[in-house]
Amino acid sequence: MMKSLDGWLIINKDIGVTSRHIVNIIKKTLNVKKVGHAGTLDPAASGILVIAVGKATKSIEYIMNGNKKYKFSVKWGTTTDSHDIDGKVVSFSKKKPNICEIKNILNDFKGEILQKPPRFSAIKVNGKRAYDLAREGKKFLLKSRKVYLKTIKLIDNINDYNKKNLSNFEIECGKGFYVRALVRDICKKLNVDGHVVKLKRIESKPFKIENSVTIDNFLYLYKKNDWKNLFLPIYSVLNKIKYVEK
Repeated sequence: MMKSLDGWLIINKDIGVTSRHIVNIIKKTLNVKKVGHAGTLDPAASGILVIAVGKATKSIEYIMNGNKKYKFSVKWGTTTDSHDIDGKVVSFSKKKPNICEIKNILNDFKGEILQKPPRFSAIKVNGKRAYDLAREGKKFLLKSRKVYLKTIKLIDNINDYNKKNLSNFEIECGKGFYVRALVRDICKKLNVDGHVVKLKRIESKPFKIENSVTIDNFLYLYKKNDWKNLFLPIYSVLNKIKYVEK
C-alpha cells in the first residue's frame, strides 16, 4: 500500500450507477478520507469519470474547466419530462426530422450560447436540488446561463434512423453543458418530439475513454495488488490540462 494516496483514477462508469456510488466504492476500497469526482454523470449515462483521491481533490476544478466530448443518440417521436429514458412521457408524435433538416440547424448551437438547465438537474434552487423539486411536482424557474459548444456533428447511420428512429451525435463542449438541454432545444427548433436514449462521455481533457478502466476491473486489479499503474500522480495530470479553447 502507498504511504500517501494523492492522485487520479480514470473510471469508465457503467450505465445504472451514480457517480457518487463510484466515489464511495473507491473511498472504501482505498480507505482514504478524501475522494471526489470531476463532473457528474447521470445514472443513465456512461463513460469517463475522473476520480480525485487525497490532495488531488483540491485540483478538481482544473479538470472540470477542461473540454468534454460526448456521444449520444436521440430517439425521435417521444418527449420525456427529464429529456432522457428515465423520465415520464409528456408528449409524442409520428413526426421525424429528415437528415438535412437536422444538419441545417446544428450550427445554431455552436459557440457561446445561453442554455437553460433541465428541470431534472442537480442545480440548487433555494437550497434544494432541482430534480427533487421536479419529482415533487413543484413549480420553479431556472435561469439560463452561458455555456460553450465547440463542435457538434451528426453521425449518419441510416439503419438506426430508418428502423429505430435514432440519430447519433458527437459534441465537444465546455463546463456546465447539458446534453439533455441541447436535445430539448434541438427538438424545439425542429418542432418535433425526442429524448436522449444513449449518452457516453468519451473524453474529459486530458483523458480519453481508451485510457479508462471499469470499476469492476479496478476492484479486480486491486485485489491482485496490481492496480498502482492505474493511479496517476497529481502534477503529471495538471501539466497536461488544456483549458476551453474559444
